[in-house]
Amino acid sequence: MERRPGQLTTRAGAAPAVCCPGLATSAALCPRSHYAAVGNRNPDALRCFPSLYLTFPMKPRVIIIYVYNSCDDPLFKGNLLLLLQHVGLQQPDLRLHLITYEQVEYALSPSQQQQRHQDFAHYHIYWHPLKWHSGRFKLVKKAYDLVMGIGLVLRLKLFSKARSIVSLGTISGSFAYLMARMFGLRYYGYQYEPHSEFMLDCRVWSENSLAYKGLHYLEKVSGMNADILSTGTEHMVQRLRSWGSQAQVYKLPSCVDEAKMQFRPAGRQRIRHQIGVAEDRPVILYLGKFGGIYYEREVATLFKAFLAERPDLFFLIVSPDAADYVQNLMTSEGLLPEQFAVTRSPYEQVPDYISAADFGVVAVPSFPSQRFRSPIKVGEYLCCGLPYLVCAGVSEDDRVAGQYNVGVVVSEFSTAEAARVWPGIQQLLAENKEQSRIRCREAGIAYRGLTQYLPIAEDIFAQL
Repeated sequence: MERRPGQLTTRAGAAPAVCCPGLATSAALCPRSHYAAVGNRNPDALRCFPSLYLTFPMKPRVIIIYVYNSCDDPLFKGNLLLLLQHVGLQQPDLRLHLITYEQVEYALSPSQQQQRHQDFAHYHIYWHPLKWHSGRFKLVKKAYDLVMGIGLVLRLKLFSKARSIVSLGTISGSFAYLMARMFGLRYYGYQYEPHSEFMLDCRVWSENSLAYKGLHYLEKVSGMNADILSTGTEHMVQRLRSWGSQAQVYKLPSCVDEAKMQFRPAGRQRIRHQIGVAEDRPVILYLGKFGGIYYEREVATLFKAFLAERPDLFFLIVSPDAADYVQNLMTSEGLLPEQFAVTRSPYEQVPDYISAADFGVVAVPSFPSQRFRSPIKVGEYLCCGLPYLVCAGVSEDDRVAGQYNVGVVVSEFSTAEAARVWPGIQQLLAENKEQSRIRCREAGIAYRGLTQYLPIAEDIFAQL
């Protein structure tokens, strides 16, 4: 069943009844029965009266957080970690054992690792970094990663009495689901999406490949049999319902901490000075990767078409990909070196780069599977006051662009589509910047603001 901000779910057969003002609970509970229910960890009771955690000391609840990403990867750091930090403080009986797979591109020095351990401890998070393996013989290396994860999860089950396991995305989710069944753990899949279909649509995997078949099967099985799932779009909620999934299903998209992700005037000035661009020169930003499940050469094609409409444009590209590779993509399509800049940024400085721009681009192709995706980029752009371009059928980003007048929608990245939507982009660029930023930020908070979704995270973790 779906959870929306400010709404509680009920289990099958339970009659909703109002207990506290504004809350519909899964049983007819009054404040006294909230206290009586705390021993059974009624999630509505605990969310309604957080002080019960202090009034009735309880045994620690040990939960494994299984993430097939690096600790410093923005996909984790700017996403699931925000929720873990919140529930770690709100539910102090939680003990969150975080397993990550550390990649070279996000490598931390020993002192940085020590600092992470100290920072996490404040939220009752205990970090267990493993090493990520990739390259040749990928399936063998993924199997090795899985075996290492299984060993660590088993130790946490036996010696720390872990009772639940949480995953980020469906690749780590498939691993975590198998472990949950092996060791009798409750399983919560955060950000459930059909990643195998993304890879198939983008022609990274073929329909007959072992990687596609294996992940697609595990996605379906975990989607049907998980204890709890949360997903970013109404499209995925409806699909899970049509499957007859046994999981409790919540709508919980990739969220943006609106308190940190906002327009920074000083950041705009600093970045523009750094790349040598005057304040009045329009800057179009692309923030993200190239290739795979994103557009590659098509991004340069789009930029070239925009230059034909307005030659004074400047393109700021912030990407974890190698600078030489990105520069070659741009110059091979005829862009001159003085028309663009390529850099990368630590996550904490991303708002500065967004603030330096006047318009943003989301390079997710328009394929059928993309409506189930929940990329965080649009939320970050909007909360920093930046209008954007997106393909039709990507998450609910296309709907938001039109509903709030904060972006334009294309069917694909092509010269013809660039020319078609250019008048809309030009109008957004010409608008009063202050008014545009206010409207974009309001849309971003309404669409992906973190605060409105925190009660859902509290409710989910109270059940684990």
